[in-house]
Amino acid sequence: MLTARKVTLRVNGVRVANARVRRGQTKPKLVITDSRLGEFAADETFTMELLELLHPPEIRRKLPNGGWRKVALRIFVALLESGVIRVIEESQS
Repeated sequence: MLTARKVTLRVNGVRVANARVRRGQTKPKLVITDSRLGEFAADETFTMELLELLHPPEIRRKLPNGGWRKVALRIFVALLESGVIRVIEESQS
């Protein structure tokens, strides 16, 4: 069994510590929980960025955009739903 890659997520430039997939009536929805904003569903209008925590911070700092990569909502949902990635806070790496 594969171990999920640990990632940090930014939504519209704000780091998010909790994201999960919820089954919708027609398709899966990405539900984000923020301490200030509460719980909300993300859609295609949101900018999603991933930071893989595999490499140490000193290497990530040297990568383009600090290692952050834009990802489409449907791709992110598929990765999360299949267990390929797991969203954590960066301090938990």
